[in-house]
Amino acid sequence: MAVEPGPTSWLQDGVWLLEQLAPYRGVHRLVRTWHLHGTIDVPALRSAWRTLLDRHEVLRTRLVEVDGVPQPVVSADSTGAFVHVDLGHLADAERERAIDRVCTAAASVPERATDTPLARLTLVRTGPATHRLVLALHRAVADDRSISIIVDELSICYAAQVRPGPITPASLAPVLRYAEYARWQRDLVDGPVGRRLLDWWTAHLTPLPPPVPLPVDHDGATRPAGPAGLVPFDWGTALADQLATYCRTRSANPAAVLLAAVQAVLHRYGDDDRVTVAMPVPVPPPGFPALVGPCDNLLVLTTDLGGGPTFSEAVDRAAAVLRAATRHRELPFARLVRELPVERDPRRVPFCDVLLALPGPEADLRLAGAGVVPTAVTDLGPTVADLAITVRSTWPTVAGTLSHRADRFASATAAGLLGQVRTLLSAALDAPHTPVHRLSLDGPTLVGSTDGPRAEALPVHEIVRRRAGQNPEAVAVASRDGRWTYGELERRTAAVATYLRGLAVEGAPVAVRMTTGPWQLAASLGVLRAGGHLVRFGTGDGGQRGRAILSQLRPVCLLRTGEDPDDDLARWFRDELDGRLVDVTCLPRSSTTTAPPPTDDLTRTAYVAYASDCTGRPAGIAHDHAALAQFVTWMADALELTPGARVAQWLAPEHAPSLCETVATLVGGGTLYPVPVRIRAHPEKLVDWLVRERITFLQTVPSLARELLGVLAAREPAARPSSLRRLVLTGETLSDEVVNGFRRVLPATRLATLYGPAETIAATWHEITGPVPANVPIGRPIPGRQVLVLDEADQPCPTGLTGEIVVRSRYICDGYLDDGGHDGSGEYDGSGDDGSRRRAAFRAPDGEPADDSDLRWYRTGDLGRWRWDGLLELRGRRDPVEALPRQAAGKGERRRASAPRSAAARRPVDSPVGRGLAEIWSALLGTGPFAADTSFFDAGGHSMLVPQLVRRIQRRFGVTVPLRECFTHHTLAGMTILVEAAEGRAELAAAADTAQ
Repeated sequence: MAVEPGPTSWLQDGVWLLEQLAPYRGVHRLVRTWHLHGTIDVPALRSAWRTLLDRHEVLRTRLVEVDGVPQPVVSADSTGAFVHVDLGHLADAERERAIDRVCTAAASVPERATDTPLARLTLVRTGPATHRLVLALHRAVADDRSISIIVDELSICYAAQVRPGPITPASLAPVLRYAEYARWQRDLVDGPVGRRLLDWWTAHLTPLPPPVPLPVDHDGATRPAGPAGLVPFDWGTALADQLATYCRTRSANPAAVLLAAVQAVLHRYGDDDRVTVAMPVPVPPPGFPALVGPCDNLLVLTTDLGGGPTFSEAVDRAAAVLRAATRHRELPFARLVRELPVERDPRRVPFCDVLLALPGPEADLRLAGAGVVPTAVTDLGPTVADLAITVRSTWPTVAGTLSHRADRFASATAAGLLGQVRTLLSAALDAPHTPVHRLSLDGPTLVGSTDGPRAEALPVHEIVRRRAGQNPEAVAVASRDGRWTYGELERRTAAVATYLRGLAVEGAPVAVRMTTGPWQLAASLGVLRAGGHLVRFGTGDGGQRGRAILSQLRPVCLLRTGEDPDDDLARWFRDELDGRLVDVTCLPRSSTTTAPPPTDDLTRTAYVAYASDCTGRPAGIAHDHAALAQFVTWMADALELTPGARVAQWLAPEHAPSLCETVATLVGGGTLYPVPVRIRAHPEKLVDWLVRERITFLQTVPSLARELLGVLAAREPAARPSSLRRLVLTGETLSDEVVNGFRRVLPATRLATLYGPAETIAATWHEITGPVPANVPIGRPIPGRQVLVLDEADQPCPTGLTGEIVVRSRYICDGYLDDGGHDGSGEYDGSGDDGSRRRAAFRAPDGEPADDSDLRWYRTGDLGRWRWDGLLELRGRRDPVEALPRQAAGKGERRRASAPRSAAARRPVDSPVGRGLAEIWSALLGTGPFAADTSFFDAGGHSMLVPQLVRRIQRRFGVTVPLRECFTHHTLAGMTILVEAAEGRAELAAAADTAQ
């Protein structure tokens, strides 16, 4: 029975286009499965199914491409649309495996709208009186509403076959051809009704609502796309009772209540009061309720949650938006998007970051003479969204599924977001007059860490002295200047300490300026033992920064090795500040390890490090002996800096992590290996040195690690540093490429990352044990530190929400040192220029006691969020961007802060390809001429014209450009580059064929 094909509907066009853009298949399916018990008349079921196919031609339709345009093709018969598989004869174990395999295959077709058939019914005999029935439909020919019609009519037609009665297929309601519906829809859109609808929607969405800032785990642009993930949920009868009671007492629509709950959660993630959620609704033509086919339309529901509304007020606002949108639901979503100046991104559908669907109850399948038990619906729901919540039941339980893009969300994140909707909804229904921004998103368990153990009872220099006494012959440091044992290091340390005691350095700063090596160790430990405040400089730190630090501190002396006539900083210190220069290599060598008894006051300053503060000025950060001892003893234990460890000293000595790494190694009994200066910045030579010295521990920055990775990847495994047990990365943002790359080239090396500003020494750490996402987490708090993520009101952020990372600990420095100098007590004045701003970084959150001298707070200025696996993730800085374009609500909009057009961008593309493309554009769009930076979409193009554009390019230039790339590179210049690159690849391929 051949049927003249008609036009496609707007929704069919959209499904077809999404399949062209998606590199994976099978996500646009609807699947229902039933367990059948009893006798099944197979010929009767086949005949009933064929009756439905004859009745609804759309079920025999597939979409084919003709010159970049989808065209419906209706099959004359239903061959292959009914499949019967008999597995009843198999043995039990083999039969169960075969059932799973066959049912999975039945649910996996059709894959694309070009396949045939797009509607299939599969009956699987699983036993003497048991069957499975699988209905698989493509969204190009059906929607959720259609399933109820199909199931109900299948039940009637089957009954008429096995038990003839008063109800027969002939008595079913008259049906409209889907092609007529598509024609009705296009006529409506092109007429005055369509123009009125378009005017309303354009006003409703002006200005354009922003994308929802979802807490994604991965950037979909850098990961391979794949099928969506699925999270089933059942929120139980208690929540269903709450919802029913609320709706009954307030005459509320459950859809509006659920919409308000979803939007209230999303509102917490963004800084815009307008929150958008898409919702599919059926739009069948009037008077034809039995129409089968995709008649859904997406409503863009934008609710303003500004002003701090209560939940009941949010429901009222959502309900008003939903009612108004429903009254204007006939305008196809694709027509609306075509009209608005939205960004065309092949990775996302505009306004559809989050989708909420309430398809309603479906009809029950009834097969006369058999029991029918439906299985849980497991199809992915609407697949145009990053997150799609499908609520299939609100009574007697609230249940459904959440589908999510697996290339953007981990399953734990998707489930966590869903849990926040449930938590907020439950709290809101209990207290509907609570402002939505105060409703809880997390359960009663607080995210974070408690305070860890207190510090060692001894300062680090005393711990190292005792280590030397226990094993004096162990090697403490091995360098090109020789190998010092712990005993030798102790004797040199004692000599430095004795000399400094004679200068009365206790409570005063002492500068150490020398290359990394044994003398630097002895000098550093000697300063600590003598009671001074250690300040370390690198030999290259000789500019204005070094002078500013020395001017601020006025150290008692500057320790160095030898006389370096080119050391401008040492000479300036001596000449301008009348400072004392001391060559530690000339101090008399101590014959005993006895030294003046160390102070047992761990609250006194141990060292001063410098970093840029919130004003950009060098800020002195003083840590006491308790903080240093606590951190290095943890570090030695956690990172296994124990006897046998061979620790590379790569970090610059002027930075605090270098001091901590050095002391932790000595506390733990390991051996330090200073990296020679000549190879520090040379990755190839550094790798050779790591192999030669059999280094077991390296701490460096991710930027150098990336260069090392390139060297290692090019080497055979035997030429790689197989002895490297630990690699610690710190100081910079860490990428997944670096981490996953090292896991490939050095699979036995354990990776970790350390995070934290110098004011906290360090705050978190993360040992990496598997593949990592694009945003590598920074881990959990280090013992002795509590890490919080606070919002602008100083309240803890729920899981997933971004806020400022704030550290609470007794091991945070007590403010910054200032240029007021010290008063002899070891403490420094915290006043001075920008003092209030600098002190604000140490302000306790509102409501916390500010006079607790034991615990301190530090506001890092970094943005972060807690993930649902309990790890902390870095999300950027709080630093403002000045003079941003403003949204209508008055907030800065970074995506509009773009550079002005150049004169070259305003000129046409002057190349044969560019001119040819301009002619194609002109023919398609009916406009022109076009500048180099003219966007295809700004010139009047829309998404459904891009496949036609690709086909015309193919005919004109003989090459194929990827459809997705035309969306990404949508300017005339960008497309010119795409075509020229394709021509180049074609020429290379032709040359290779000729050479063969």
